[in-house]
Amino acid sequence: MNDLRFAFRQLLKDPRFTIVAVLALAIGIGANTAIFSVVNAVLLKPLPFPNPEQLVAVGSADVGETPEPGTLNSMSFPDFADLREQNTTFEHMAVYRDRSFALGGDTEAQSHRGVLVSSGFFEALGTQPALGRSFTLEEEGPSGGPNGLTVILSNSFWQQQFKGDRNVLGTTIRLDGEPHTVVGVMPAGFQFPIVTEAHDLYVTTARDSRKVDEDDEPQTTQRGNHYLQALGRLKPGVTVDQGRAELKTIAAALEKQYPDTNTRFSVAVFPLREDLVGDVSGGLYVLFGAVACVLLIASANVANLLLARSTVRAKEIAVRAALGAGRGRLVRQLLTESLVLSALGGALGLIIAAWGTDALVSLVPQNIPRVANIQLDASVLGFTFLVALSTGVLFGLAPALQASKLDLRESLNQSGRGNVGGGRHRLRSGLVIAEVALALILLTGAGLLLQSFSRLSRVDPGFRPERTFTASISLPVAAYPRSENVDQFYRELLPRIKGLPGVQAASTIYPLPLSGSNMATSFDIEEAPAPKGQQPDAAIRIVGPEAFSTLGIPLLRGRVFQDSDSRDSQHVMIVNQKFVDKFFPGQDVLGKRLQPGMNTESGDPPFREIIGVVGNIKGLTMSGDVAPEMYLPHTQTLIGVAVLLVRTAAENPATITTAVRAELARADANVPLTRVRTFDEYVARSLARSRFNATLLSIFAGVALLLTAIGIYGVMAYSVAQRRQEIGIRLALGAQRGDVLRLVVGSGMKLAALGVLIGITAAFALTRLMEALLYGVKPFDALTIASVAALLSLIALLACWLPARRAVNVNPLIALREQ
Repeated sequence: MNDLRFAFRQLLKDPRFTIVAVLALAIGIGANTAIFSVVNAVLLKPLPFPNPEQLVAVGSADVGETPEPGTLNSMSFPDFADLREQNTTFEHMAVYRDRSFALGGDTEAQSHRGVLVSSGFFEALGTQPALGRSFTLEEEGPSGGPNGLTVILSNSFWQQQFKGDRNVLGTTIRLDGEPHTVVGVMPAGFQFPIVTEAHDLYVTTARDSRKVDEDDEPQTTQRGNHYLQALGRLKPGVTVDQGRAELKTIAAALEKQYPDTNTRFSVAVFPLREDLVGDVSGGLYVLFGAVACVLLIASANVANLLLARSTVRAKEIAVRAALGAGRGRLVRQLLTESLVLSALGGALGLIIAAWGTDALVSLVPQNIPRVANIQLDASVLGFTFLVALSTGVLFGLAPALQASKLDLRESLNQSGRGNVGGGRHRLRSGLVIAEVALALILLTGAGLLLQSFSRLSRVDPGFRPERTFTASISLPVAAYPRSENVDQFYRELLPRIKGLPGVQAASTIYPLPLSGSNMATSFDIEEAPAPKGQQPDAAIRIVGPEAFSTLGIPLLRGRVFQDSDSRDSQHVMIVNQKFVDKFFPGQDVLGKRLQPGMNTESGDPPFREIIGVVGNIKGLTMSGDVAPEMYLPHTQTLIGVAVLLVRTAAENPATITTAVRAELARADANVPLTRVRTFDEYVARSLARSRFNATLLSIFAGVALLLTAIGIYGVMAYSVAQRRQEIGIRLALGAQRGDVLRLVVGSGMKLAALGVLIGITAAFALTRLMEALLYGVKPFDALTIASVAALLSLIALLACWLPARRAVNVNPLIALREQ
């Protein structure tokens, strides 16, 4: 306690030193805490389910293929059912898919997010309904079980729609125009899939198990229809590798049993948390490393301040040693002062972190999972405590050891200024070199990410997203069972929307480019059929009339779809240039006939004639490669989902939302409009992660540059103060002021140059870790390195010149009298 009280008294004696040191540490600790709160929530926290280490994600994969977590392919219901039935290593397996439901009411239908799930879904997650029960195996069937179609409600939906009425069980609600019996209510806080937007409804796969008409094949019997995500819970004691090995063995047997659909079929299995995180971890760890560098630079600055302060206190320390204080006792006292500084910095850092965490949550891209879990919880507070403690030791130990290693006679004979030993000078120089090197690494990383984002934001997506309104429409299968019904709906709706004031064009497409949704299918070439299971595949989009002109996708050859391309006419398709380059290089594809695996009412995919070639577009992400794509007219396909496209004259296309909703309600009040966004928002979301990484790293690099400049200035100013007598003698003996200026600036620039060289060497190795985050930029970009080195050298020159200018203004007579 005596050491603690003495430490506080010493720090209060020099408030300027204390304020500067605490602020520097608070910035470093606060930034680390804020970023750690994101890393902890997204990457480190266990999933909010019992025994989360037993949970795995399961997906289909080609034989020999090893996909990355977060890129698992969907699987068909028949393949899932066989894996579920034949395995011995899983307690439960289940499939699910995200979708929206239209909740019928007295007025216009409301859209609610939901999940279509198999039985065993809640058992796999280890969470049972708080009220009622989960789904049974029987309820997967076409009838939905003895109660017909059933539904389980989220807790928030139950509270909002039923005011928490516990008599809700057995109540019937209408979803997509069909009655569903409520059999359960989930606990508060339950959410899966773990996304930003919560789900309100859980419905069984019975909806996919029914025939719409006699010629239709239910989705749950189509082995080649991969549209479901799968997860499982391993039995206690079973490892992920063991579960993966067994499922691969079963998949190999299915490949032989069903060669038409399962050639090269295998599975991939990852821990569920890894799969949810996907490729997010790389960017977050880079940012975490960046704030660690900021903290190291701040610590180096404080260490230099302590070294300077210990020089001033050399006589005080010598007196204490002369009175019997041992070196260990002196080190303990000085280290206590450092720990007090770090504690104060940690406390202020928590305040900065609280503000910074709120700012981060608003900046974090919405496609990063578990964002809602970001908070300053016990784990984050514990991290802050450890960082503050280790920082106090880190920046305080070396100065304390140096300060306690002194010559008593020489120190007691000093008039108060203190003496700078060689070891102390080398330590101060080493700290400056380290600061410069760390700042260069951060600036290089920020420069690379800024270049990457700049190039990515200038990428031509192949279409014109500006002034385009988008919204999803899902037609209930029961009300729109055939393509003619779907066709008639849009034939009535689209002209109404085109007639709205300010509307220039309107059409439909599915899936929407850059929306995160993707659809692909295999196809046969009539003139060169491939063996079953070995057909090539490509992305596919279902488009309405005028879709290409509405989006501004150029027609390169042939023609676009016309009203005459109906269900009764020749089946047609359009492909993009990438499709031609990959599958028909150097050939004229117009007139060629392909058989994409998209069913019609007959249940059999027809051969389609290629009637046109359009330009390439960015399909999944702005940074991804252009993929081969096929376009089919919605008039010739059996699909009830679409994204409405409306190009407007207004700069903000969202202004027509109310008018579009009104027209949709006139067409069918039971069909809600969902996911209403401008197309520019989808483009921005595709760029969001790159923007987030570049913005934060640039901020941290700027802070690092400022701290480094302050550090260099502090060292040089202190050096000038210590060498005032020497400089005075040089000037008295006839030295030119320019010579003194070069002497002082040169000594500082030598340190900066050495730091730059070390930083370049380190950056060469470390920037390779950022390769996955870059677009169109090499990890070691010579122009970026040169620019950063020049900027850092310029800042260092300025930081050296200011104290040097003061040095040349020293009055030789005054300087000589000071000693």
